[in-house]
Amino acid sequence: LIRDPPGVSSEFPLLVTRIAVTMISTIATWYLHLFNGYSPVLASSAMTLLVSTCLDRRLGQAAFCGSFAGMCGGHLAPDVPMAVLLGALTSLSYEVLIHINNFCLGIGGRLGATAFLATSVLAKYQGVASVGRKMRRGLWKSGAGPSSIVVVMMLYHVLGSVSTIFLRECSDDSAAADPVRASSVIGLLGSLFLKDPTAILALYGGSFVGMSLPSRLLYGNAPGSAKMGQPQSAMTLFGSFAVAGAISGLIHAITLHNGYWGGGWGGKAGLCAFAGCWVYRGFGNVFDFLRRKK
Repeated sequence: LIRDPPGVSSEFPLLVTRIAVTMISTIATWYLHLFNGYSPVLASSAMTLLVSTCLDRRLGQAAFCGSFAGMCGGHLAPDVPMAVLLGALTSLSYEVLIHINNFCLGIGGRLGATAFLATSVLAKYQGVASVGRKMRRGLWKSGAGPSSIVVVMMLYHVLGSVSTIFLRECSDDSAAADPVRASSVIGLLGSLFLKDPTAILALYGGSFVGMSLPSRLLYGNAPGSAKMGQPQSAMTLFGSFAVAGAISGLIHAITLHNGYWGGGWGGKAGLCAFAGCWVYRGFGNVFDFLRRKK
């Protein structure tokens, strides 16, 4: 493997269209899971697939980002005016992201982190605390090992990450290779066939890691700068994405055990995936530095 699979599509050129799609995706996802009984993951992934396949592929990122914010709980957006405000804040955050040279392009979870920022601003306005009650059981208990949340989060993050990059790398169809659509497909399948809400969210969070460009995650190359002298085997590729997914799952589990951003905080899963990718890349940089020193 010497080249990256297709990355995210170029942005839709009309500002008004992007704003409308981001806000509508936020409000629709919020409404579907709070008032229609659908799971947040099902609402988010279905809304993204609907926009990117039936409208325009270039609008997929805007819909994806908006849907993440719409996954927030009723304590943050209890009514329509607050949902509209959340959509507006998410749209503003997304426009800032794409107008600063597509900041962190090629790193999974950046759209979720953008939605997390908008959700946090709304929480501050609503007076909702970001830290809640800690769990009684810690991450690790002597004699019992890791908690069930740690196991589920890490396991399904790995599965989501590897499944997404596998779908992107092995698909001959450019539609399935698109990272936004690939992640949405994994999230949709998880919400339909898994019963544990924690496992569903973890699988979806792992799929965000799988949206990364391999050359950026493995070697730190800027998008479009994959080098021919850096081929990787399938084992190396999937192993790297599995490790990055496991780190993201551990970070997410830590936030749950310590009560950070609980009760449905839009974009939190994306933020954990984003952090996990950077932690993995940081370990990679340290390893490369030590190897050059030898």
